[in-house]
Amino acid sequence: MWRRLPIWAQAVILGFIVSGVPAFVWGALAGFNLRLTPRTPWSAPLMAVLLWLYWRYLRGDGPPRRFSAVRREALRGGPLTPRVWRLALLAGGSAVAAVWASFYALRGVLHVAPPAGDVAPFPVWTVAAMIVLGSAVAGVAEEAGFRGYMQVPLERAYGPVAAIATTSVLFTLVHLTHGPSIVVFLPFYFVVAVVYGLLAFLTGSILPSMTLHFAGDVLMFTIRYAMARHGTTGMAATATISPGFAVASLAFAALGVLLCRLLAREALRTHALSS
Repeated sequence: MWRRLPIWAQAVILGFIVSGVPAFVWGALAGFNLRLTPRTPWSAPLMAVLLWLYWRYLRGDGPPRRFSAVRREALRGGPLTPRVWRLALLAGGSAVAAVWASFYALRGVLHVAPPAGDVAPFPVWTVAAMIVLGSAVAGVAEEAGFRGYMQVPLERAYGPVAAIATTSVLFTLVHLTHGPSIVVFLPFYFVVAVVYGLLAFLTGSILPSMTLHFAGDVLMFTIRYAMARHGTTGMAATATISPGFAVASLAFAALGVLLCRLLAREALRTHALSS
């Protein structure tokens, strides 16, 4: 039955499973933790151990051994040279910064709703633990699922453009599960997803995108927590475009394009030397 499915269907199903399993486990653990013992974030260290074991399994450790190489190849979590690492983080970081700056340039006209939920009952250390582990789960699971297990077979079957476009669209649509308030963020999620997919393709590894994904989520959730705690939206007073952030977005975007070109050349050179 499985072998009769087209490659795109196999890739999409595997990608959703790989990304969804740790997200479901973390959601259950964090939910129980916050309901039962909100002052003791025991779910964070427990999930850290489970996530580490999950990563080891995805990269080929554990049974069944005959599929170890297949899992390792699908994950695309191999090491990189220091220079490729630096260029990937700088290129991806610049591109993501451009997306953030464009969002803040438009925040006055987007009418962003304030973060929902009352965070006051939870101590800061519990919220901090939830933010860090939640971001780690998202970074590892979503990059492994979308840019690894889903994008790798799609690249081979249909080429990198179709693969990155497909994973980026699906990655964006998955965020609709966060509710209607997330709709305004979807175009920005899509662009970030394209950046992550491009980094994985150029470097041959999901490690840079995973690092940026984790750091970006920590920053985003920390800002949203601060906004919710103080009851603010962080929006401009007038419904206008902020010229300062608009210029910054263009500058970061130009830098990101330049660094991506350098990254592509370095990745090709590194691959040629190792072949």
